[in-house]
Amino acid sequence: MLIQREIEFVGKNLLSPISPLNGYSKSFGNNILEEVVDYEIFSLATSGEKESLIEQNIKKLFKVDLPFVGKSNVSENKKLRVMAVSLDQWFVLSNSGDLYSKLISNASFPDNIYVTMQTDAWVILRVSGTSALKALERICPVNLDPKIFQKNDMVRTMMEHLGSIVICEEKDSYLLLSASSSAKSFLHSVEVSLKNVI
Repeated sequence: MLIQREIEFVGKNLLSPISPLNGYSKSFGNNILEEVVDYEIFSLATSGEKESLIEQNIKKLFKVDLPFVGKSNVSENKKLRVMAVSLDQWFVLSNSGDLYSKLISNASFPDNIYVTMQTDAWVILRVSGTSALKALERICPVNLDPKIFQKNDMVRTMMEHLGSIVICEEKDSYLLLSASSSAKSFLHSVEVSLKNVI
């Protein structure tokens, strides 16, 4: 179940979740910039010597290997992505709906592996199309040349002075994560860059 960032009143007694950008989606020529709202995000952290425990449990529970730093791995059913953001921290993106609760309720998961829900802290954008790379190159200081930055590669960086994560989903398609508190500023920077390259 997706955990959303804000709640708005609908009708008399009903609550409905809304995302930081309210499901934004817009075309720029043959490119699409859209908010991705169907992921829950959580982090896994531990001391270096416990990495093997995380790897065993992740493999057992979710059928995906832990990646090296700067890489991400996707499960066979495409519902889970694990990203290595440092030597002892991983971010997990899941749209399976119950992954976080499944993880924290698993009795075999070691107590000294720390799981933190992150969904509320992030906004996720997907930029795709033939100009996606050109747009990102204008605002991202990292070399995103496809010969270097390939499918499932990820990097933590700054874009327009905003902390962000860039993930290459496939050729001409990227996931961008940034703080939900500055979601509109982050969106604006990507929008302007797209407008300037089409």
